[in-house]
Amino acid sequence: MEPTLNNWHSAKHLLVGLCILAIGTLTACHKTQPQTPSYRSGKPTSETDSSLLQAIETNQHLAEEADRALSTFVSEGYAQQELGYWTKGMYAVDRPLQAGEQATVRLQVYSLGGELLLETTEQVTVGKTQMIQAVEDALLQMERPQTVSLLVPWYLAYGTTGTDRVPPYTNVRIELSVQ
Repeated sequence: MEPTLNNWHSAKHLLVGLCILAIGTLTACHKTQPQTPSYRSGKPTSETDSSLLQAIETNQHLAEEADRALSTFVSEGYAQQELGYWTKGMYAVDRPLQAGEQATVRLQVYSLGGELLLETTEQVTVGKTQMIQAVEDALLQMERPQTVSLLVPWYLAYGTTGTDRVPPYTNVRIELSVQ
């Protein structure tokens, strides 16, 4: 069969029809937009980010105030640790506790005004974050038996939530003993 003008004309119409069908199919299928995560309030990102930034700045300001307040309680014999809390009675030891080691720890937590807020003796695994951050850090510098005093800002102690016995944003003095 020889190509004729009618055959080419029909083929051309078929090709144009297939192209239109392909273009229509490609443009009709559109990607759905992602849903807003459930933890988002529906606010525009800039407002949410602005609120988060403001909360971070507020906590930073409160942390600076905590550091200034603690400095008024620091007396002779206290040394500031790299993490930001103060210790008294901490000395270089031959064999400090190691992460993963079991130890009996006694804590007496006082307000800076001297009120006993919490007293506990616990068996802990050093380095497993079973205690507040400042205590965990101090334990890695201590040996058995040893007792130290800590002056701890709220952000290294019981934080913004506190406990049933320690109010939020409370700077504390801790008597820490390890056996």
